[in-house]
Amino acid sequence: MSRKEADMTGSDSLQDHDSIIVLSPHLDDAALSCGSLIARAAISQPVTVMTLFTSSTAGRVSLSARAFLRQCNARSASLLFEQRRAEDRVALRSIGVTGVHLGLADALFRQREKSRLLRIASRLVPELSCVYPTFRRHIDAGRVSPHDRPLLDALEKRILLASGKGDLVLAPLGLGGHVDHVFTHELGARLSRHRSIGWYADQPYVLRAGAPGEAPTNTERVVHEVDRGVKTELISWYGTQVTALFGTETVPHLEEYVYLPRAAA
Repeated sequence: MSRKEADMTGSDSLQDHDSIIVLSPHLDDAALSCGSLIARAAISQPVTVMTLFTSSTAGRVSLSARAFLRQCNARSASLLFEQRRAEDRVALRSIGVTGVHLGLADALFRQREKSRLLRIASRLVPELSCVYPTFRRHIDAGRVSPHDRPLLDALEKRILLASGKGDLVLAPLGLGGHVDHVFTHELGARLSRHRSIGWYADQPYVLRAGAPGEAPTNTERVVHEVDRGVKTELISWYGTQVTALFGTETVPHLEEYVYLPRAAA
């Protein structure tokens, strides 16, 4: 028995499920983290990537958001996200995967409910109305704000309604500490009470921090050979992000770490 075969023994197969739903925090995370796997799975079964945070908000934005826009060479947040949604549709269509955009605001742009006084004050200091005012101290700290808890409740119900008991949901491990990734990981943990759940390691955080440790509880890693050509071409569709992420137009090799539920004995 080969190492690959040995590593797959005892775990579910992707084909054991009616369809696969991949929860992606942003409009490139599924491609970066498990693009080769889902391209291969889509040959034989339905695969849907549900991306949570796919928009910005109107009005003045925080200093952290402005820095992000400069990094992406974007004139405005609305135009950037319009481009990113278009990139995602083309990229996923190229591998036969359905893309669903849930339309929630990215953490850099997520706003609290504002009183009249807060609306006035935030015109001068936009951070006052942000759920996550700064990148380093809030977004990158990996703590989901109490303001986001109702959103978790709503999304759990929405995805349960959109999926069936025979489906497999793949969610990120939440590596790297970005709050949108941690949020999506927590959503996956909630869904695990009602659906079969698997996990993928967040790229490019793995590229920077090294391979994840032990497999999550009740799962085993599925070792598969990443098709570099397919994955590089897939990621290259996300032109607004490649240079911002890697500092170059060249896409590095990104290994895939995917964990599926243990097969029933």
